[in-house]
Amino acid sequence: MRRRTLLTAVASVAVAGCTSLGSGRDTPAVEESDLIEAFQVTLEDRGFEQIELEPVDNGLELGYNATGTTDDNVATELELVTDGYTTAIEGGLEMAFLNATAYDPNNDDVLDYFTIETEWVDAYLEEDLEWPELLSRIAGTFESTEPDDEDDTTEENTDGEGDSDESEGESDGDESEGESDGDESEGESDGDESEGESDSDESEGESDGEGDDE
Repeated sequence: MRRRTLLTAVASVAVAGCTSLGSGRDTPAVEESDLIEAFQVTLEDRGFEQIELEPVDNGLELGYNATGTTDDNVATELELVTDGYTTAIEGGLEMAFLNATAYDPNNDDVLDYFTIETEWVDAYLEEDLEWPELLSRIAGTFESTEPDDEDDTTEENTDGEGDSDESEGESDGDESEGESDGDESEGESDGDESEGESDSDESEGESDGEGDDE
């Protein structure tokens, strides 16, 4: 999946905006662990499964089972995670970033991941950044481990063009051979005509000789 297709999908789902009031950070009134737990409960309420949420250094690491692999699925996940994280930051959570990773529920392989920089969230809470722009910045960090179908299609098209060029070359070769054969045929025809003229000249010469003898 390419970033530009995800950006398009994000733009289509970013209509409701964040549930946060966008009034800046609150003074921490609860423990960090309580804010993280509330964030996890929010994600569970929104349909996320197998959630793992752990503080790492000065940020958070989030893992969850992907809800799907389409652009719309990923865009929705990105917006819901951003909404929950923004609410936690507004509530006083002191973190510098959130790294989110989606896993394949069938085999636990990594499907994609993205990063939310807290400074972008702060800009949104201070009303210096619109919600769609915040999502677009986050979508710009998106990486997928799945192969790009467009690249495969491009390679196939390139191979097809190569085969076409070879076919054209063969056709040109056939035409050249045809022209050569034509030239040879013309040459033979000219030779036949010349022989015919020689025979005619000889016949006329013999006739003239007979006439003189008489």
